Amino acid sequence: MVLLHILVWSLPDTLTLSSGTPSDISCLKSIRDSLEDPLNHIATSWTFNNLTEGSICGYVGVSCWYVFDNRVRGVQLANMGLKGKFPRGLVDCSELRILDLSGNAISGSIPLDINEILPAVEVLKLSNNSLSGEIPSSMGNCSNLEVLILDNNRLTGQIPQQLNQLIRLEVFSVANNLLSGPVPDFVSFTAIKPERYVNNSGLCGGPLEYCRKKHRWRFEISFRSGFVVGFVVFAFSYTAFFTYYFNLCVGSNKRNKIMPTNTTELTATRKNIAEKVDSQLGKKVTRVSFAELKEATGNFSRHNYIGLGKIGIMYKAMLPNGYPLAVKRLYESQSFEKQFKFELSTLARLRHNNIISLLGYCRERKEMLLVYQYISNGNLYGWLHAGKDKDTILDWPSRIKIAIGIARGLACLHHNCHFSVVHLSLSSNAILLDQNFEAKISNFGEAIILKPGGLMFVNSSDNDLSNKVFDGSGVRELDFYKKDVYDFGILLLELITGKAPIQINNYSNHLDGSYVDWITCLLTCPSLMCNFIDKSLIGLGFDNELFQLLRIASACINPLSCQRPTTLELYHAISILGENYGHINNDAEILRQSEIATASTSIEIVEVEST
Repeated sequence: MVLLHILVWSLPDTLTLSSGTPSDISCLKSIRDSLEDPLNHIATSWTFNNLTEGSICGYVGVSCWYVFDNRVRGVQLANMGLKGKFPRGLVDCSELRILDLSGNAISGSIPLDINEILPAVEVLKLSNNSLSGEIPSSMGNCSNLEVLILDNNRLTGQIPQQLNQLIRLEVFSVANNLLSGPVPDFVSFTAIKPERYVNNSGLCGGPLEYCRKKHRWRFEISFRSGFVVGFVVFAFSYTAFFTYYFNLCVGSNKRNKIMPTNTTELTATRKNIAEKVDSQLGKKVTRVSFAELKEATGNFSRHNYIGLGKIGIMYKAMLPNGYPLAVKRLYESQSFEKQFKFELSTLARLRHNNIISLLGYCRERKEMLLVYQYISNGNLYGWLHAGKDKDTILDWPSRIKIAIGIARGLACLHHNCHFSVVHLSLSSNAILLDQNFEAKISNFGEAIILKPGGLMFVNSSDNDLSNKVFDGSGVRELDFYKKDVYDFGILLLELITGKAPIQINNYSNHLDGSYVDWITCLLTCPSLMCNFIDKSLIGLGFDNELFQLLRIASACINPLSCQRPTTLELYHAISILGENYGHINNDAEILRQSEIATASTSIEIVEVEST
């Protein structure tokens, strides 16, 4: 009797669901009525007859979320010969995620309120139609967009810069239109490929050619006024930085003698700053011309493309003598310019085997490029997460070596007697690996410099030439260092598990506790531990070392930052594990002072030499 009551009670709902929700029915009717259908693809299927017995999910080109829940998830009507304007009735499909109208004859413009018509859309394909007009800036508010394909239309104007707000965007194409102007600075790896922009009337910037001024007289006026302002600001910043470098030299040992200490030496440095890059670049940071880098990268050819970062694109360059380099071409943005100056001023001071070597730079007009030593083995993230082929799986000794190298590099950054550098954005993407799997810490755009006496140099948000200086009194410097320690702990978990940080976070969330609670649970439950450890490491005799490294990782991510170990302590602890594989603890490598670059790498000279 109870079962019968439940069936009878649920029967009306079942009948209602099978007919589709009223708004979704209205949405599909509007699409059918607003588009011409000369081939009768939808006319013969979208009949809307006897709805209580049929289901809109059975209509051609319509997909739903669930079999018995007829809310429309996708409308895919590609290559059906449809004609007409963009169907505004789509607004009634409130749960729509996929819209594909490509390969038809849709004309007119894309609605200005596209974000209100398709507020949750994830895939939007409108290619191979007859759309005209401009791409609406409101499309930047379609925050769920992952795929946006608009190629082979007659779209005009500029690509809205608001599209760079689409942080989930993976595929983007506007090829074969009439677009012009600068392209957005997309965050996504695939959205920025040059072929996505081909055959337009004048696109530039990003992965394409540099956007140049159309009118020469405007450039000349801008140059003259900029020169006057720049000279005044330079005079001020030059004095301030000269005083800083002079004070840095007082009380330092003979290693500091590599820094120029008088104006004569500074003048000589500026005269030599334009020398070309050669095999001796590792000894100092050198200014390189844009023409030289353009030639060395094959005009920034996609064949020399290495990868995409948050602030620019990395290319491989080859000098005439066969010496390979890595060139980062930064996007045109004021914020990226600050990071350019800061990374230049930071890395110019550092020389260490586990820190990426900055060899040169270029600053010409709006072009900003940094030249590094070429690291042939990619980054740690790619080795751990990009593929699981036998040839790309890191063995345990290699992982220990990488962990030791990162710890050694961090210890050098944190315990330098002249100044300390805190990375603040350490991740597996920032760890490069050479052919011997020696780790190189990179990506210093967010770093800060801490000096004895409480002076802190940070990536400034102001429009001055120098790095902003803050009084460190009242600032818990320990917290800065411990942020790097925490990030290093996450890196260790990646090495142990082979899982990306987001996956590790999901595991700990399932236990409704912190990372430390979760690791404690793993250490006390071997069966759970086996499900968590990288499968390629299980059963090979590394269990004890895995447990030890997991305990070290747990100490790094302690919620109380004051209880986390220092990077020097971490280096010593992990080096003990490395002794089994011939990785000898070398304190001298850590404690030796990093070389301080010559004044040719100071911020004021970077600015003055800009053209």
